[in-house]
Amino acid sequence: MKVKTRFSPSPTGCLHIGGVRTALYSWLFAQKYRGSFILRIEDTDTKRVNNDYIQDILYGLNYLGLHWDEGPFYQSNRLDIYKNIILYMLKKGIAYKCYCSQERLDRLRKNQILNKEKPRYDRKCREYCIVLKKSNIPFVVRFKNPLEGIVKFNDMIRGSIHISNHELDDFIIQRSNGMPTYNFCVVIDDWKMNITHVIRGEDHVNNTPRQINLLNALNAPVPLYAHVSMILDNSGIKLSKRNQSRSITSYINEGFIPEAILNYILRLGWSYKDQEVFSIHEMKNLFNIENVSKSPSMINDKKLLWLNHYYLNSLPIKTIISYFSIFCKNKKIFLDTDIDIQNLLKEFLCHHNTLQEFISSYVYFYKDINLYNVDNIQMYCSCINLKILKFLYKKFFLLTCWYKSDILCLLKQSIKRFHVCFKYIATLIRIGISGKKNTPNISSIIFYIGKNRFLSRIHNLIKYIQLHMLV
Repeated sequence: MKVKTRFSPSPTGCLHIGGVRTALYSWLFAQKYRGSFILRIEDTDTKRVNNDYIQDILYGLNYLGLHWDEGPFYQSNRLDIYKNIILYMLKKGIAYKCYCSQERLDRLRKNQILNKEKPRYDRKCREYCIVLKKSNIPFVVRFKNPLEGIVKFNDMIRGSIHISNHELDDFIIQRSNGMPTYNFCVVIDDWKMNITHVIRGEDHVNNTPRQINLLNALNAPVPLYAHVSMILDNSGIKLSKRNQSRSITSYINEGFIPEAILNYILRLGWSYKDQEVFSIHEMKNLFNIENVSKSPSMINDKKLLWLNHYYLNSLPIKTIISYFSIFCKNKKIFLDTDIDIQNLLKEFLCHHNTLQEFISSYVYFYKDINLYNVDNIQMYCSCINLKILKFLYKKFFLLTCWYKSDILCLLKQSIKRFHVCFKYIATLIRIGISGKKNTPNISSIIFYIGKNRFLSRIHNLIKYIQLHMLV
C-alpha cells in the first residue's frame, strides 16, 4: 500500500511551530517511504476562518520547502460529499436526528456535573422522535456510537491505546445549520483521500476512538495514528493559536532560514543519537516515527539562533544570496545593483545570527544618512576636518580602480599629510558615510558602499561642516 500522509490545518490562526512540526513529520514520513503528502485546509468553521490565515499557511509551508503532492483541498468545496454520506448514514440507521433544544442539553449537563457524572448526551433521540422527523423543529445529526465493546488502536508513538465505548457519546456530525462537524469531515476526507498514516498532536487522542468507530460503521479502512507530544513555551504553557504563539511568518520576517527552522523543529520531540545538525537529505533518511518522544518539548530560542548562525555560514553562498534576496524583497529593501552582495555577505554575515540582525546593522548600505539625526555631530565641525574631507573627496574622485587595497592606501596618505592617527580619520569617515562611530573595517565599508555613494556622503558632510562650523 502506498503511504499517504496529510497536513490538515484549520485557518483560524497563523501557522505556528506546533503546526509546522506536524507538517514536517508527516512530510518526512511520506518522503521516507516514497509516498504522498497531502495538504487539506479544514475551513468549515465559517465564523473563525480567515483567508489571511490560509495565505499565511501556504506561504509558510512553501518557504520552508514542505511542498505537498496533492492539494490544497478545501473542505468548504466538499460539502456535497459530506451531506450525501450523512443522508446515507441516516438511511442506514447509523446516524440519527436529534431534536433536543440547547436549553435541555444545558440542563442535562448541569445536572450531570452536580451528580459528579461525566457530561455527555443521554441519547434521548437515538430511538425516539419518530413523530418529529417531518417537523420543522431544528435538529442536529448524531452518530450512533456502539454501546458496548472497546475501541483499540496501536499508536505509532504511544503504543496500545484502548477505551470503552461506554465512555463515548453519540457525537454530532452535522450542526443545526446544516454544516458538518470537524470530527465527521476529517474522517470522510481521510477515507476518501486514502490516507494511510495520520500524524497529529496529542490533543487529538480523544478524538481518535470516535473517528475509528465512524470509519468502522462506514466499512472504511482505518489509518495508522501517531500523536506527537505538546510543545511548551518558555513559561511552560502549551503552544496554541489561542495563547498567541509566534507564527512561522514572524520567524521568517526576522531572517530565520528554512534549514535552521526545520532542523530546530525536527528536534522538538525527535532525536537520532547525539546528532544536532541535520541536512534535509539526512532528515528524510533518518527520520522515523518510533523515535518521537512522548514527553513535551520546550521552546529554546537560543538553540534556534545558534542553528540559524550555523546555516548562514555553512550553506553555499548562492543559497544564502537567494534567501537574502527574498528577505530584502519582503522588507522592501533595495540594495544598489553595483554592491557586491556575495562578498558583502561573506565578509560580514559571520558576525550575525539572522538576516534581520545583519540588515539592521548595515542600514547605511541601502539608506541615505540624515546628518541632522547623528548624535553629537557638531563636535566634528572643525577646520582640520574640513581640510581632511576635501582632500579625501578629491583623491577618491580621481581613483580609477575601486579596490580595498587602493582605498586603504588613500587613507594612509591622509594620515601622513595631516599627521593624525588612523582612528581619527576612520571615525570622521564613518560619521559621514554611516552616521555611526563604530563599524567594521573602514576600508571594507567604503568599498561596499561604492564610489558614487561614498563621494555623495562625503560631499554632504563637507557642506554640513561648512554650514555649522564655528568661526
